[in-house]
Amino acid sequence: MAELLYAGFDTLDVAFQGALPEEIMHQLDEARDRAEAQQEKVLVQIGPNEVQAHIQGHGMRGGYRYLLDTGPLGAKWMIKRNTDAAQWNLFASPRATTLLAYGYKETFRRLLEEIERMGGRVMGHSINRADFAMDVETRGFELHPEQIVAHSHSKVSPYWGKRTEAQDEDQPVTVFRGRRVESITVGKQPGRQIIIYDKRREAIERQKPFWFEVWGKDRENKDLEVWRVEVRAGKSELKHKFRLSTLQDFEASIGDVITDALANIRYLADWQLDSNVSRQELHPLWRAAQETAGRDLTELRSGLTPGQVREVERTLAQERYLGMCAGNAIGLGIADGMSDEEIQKRLPELVAAKLARHFRDKGPALHDTIKRSRERLVFIE
Repeated sequence: MAELLYAGFDTLDVAFQGALPEEIMHQLDEARDRAEAQQEKVLVQIGPNEVQAHIQGHGMRGGYRYLLDTGPLGAKWMIKRNTDAAQWNLFASPRATTLLAYGYKETFRRLLEEIERMGGRVMGHSINRADFAMDVETRGFELHPEQIVAHSHSKVSPYWGKRTEAQDEDQPVTVFRGRRVESITVGKQPGRQIIIYDKRREAIERQKPFWFEVWGKDRENKDLEVWRVEVRAGKSELKHKFRLSTLQDFEASIGDVITDALANIRYLADWQLDSNVSRQELHPLWRAAQETAGRDLTELRSGLTPGQVREVERTLAQERYLGMCAGNAIGLGIADGMSDEEIQKRLPELVAAKLARHFRDKGPALHDTIKRSRERLVFIE
């Protein structure tokens, strides 16, 4: 079984030839200093249109002084402190949720608009990396490094994780001393790279529940298997091999980049006797990936709306904070001398009473705490 659940661009990193004006640099300097002093990112409103972003209290190598994040429907920005618009001072990495909600073309337009709203100017752009992902539902799939066929110089890196018990007792299982291969990466950046990995596990462990919305699947279903085949084309692959730089180049040639990668790197079907790999059949997972890559990739959309993205992010925040509240409340109950039975029966009323008293005692300082939390969660309000 190999049923395609989703296909689309997961990453689209773009460098911009352009700059922000000096007065905006002063604004970013002040916000960065605040973030450094508080040892946490802070909210800043940039430019004449007051673009909201979280800014870090540090920069990044390559001369990028400012690191900004405009939220789950925005991008991560790296910006140099240089007002010369002829230089490549701006770099954007849109969030995966942005690409899911808007598609690559609208995402690119929104990046240009965001620079303009910050008060900046753009003279050119260059696509530095594009990742194309295909999520396939499988049954009883086991990933085996020896079934990868690639150029002898290609670097193949498997990742081993803990094995989970199969839900179906009839499902075939190969045991590798209690571990399983969770991912295989072939190639390296900034060239061509293909990674095959357990996307369901990654979505759960890295708290990305929006993928279950994209797939239309229940995240509580432990029998669900979703494996991702992801083709990553870095700067050297795009520019040196395919002469791909602008958005127009991307639309004309990205399909060739993906199909070429899936033709030169292959994953073979299980249990084949022919020793000549050129005659061996492809795994259904790979056939599904190649068939998908043969379509018009620029027309693919997830169907996830911006409203759904915000709602999923809001629900995730609620679950995270509720878990923190519950854990801290139990610690409070134990510190207050409550027994296990008392914690189960009386803890909520104890916490409510203590919180009410705590809030009264805090007075005006409570408003500062609320303000910081609102700034932290500004993009889901």
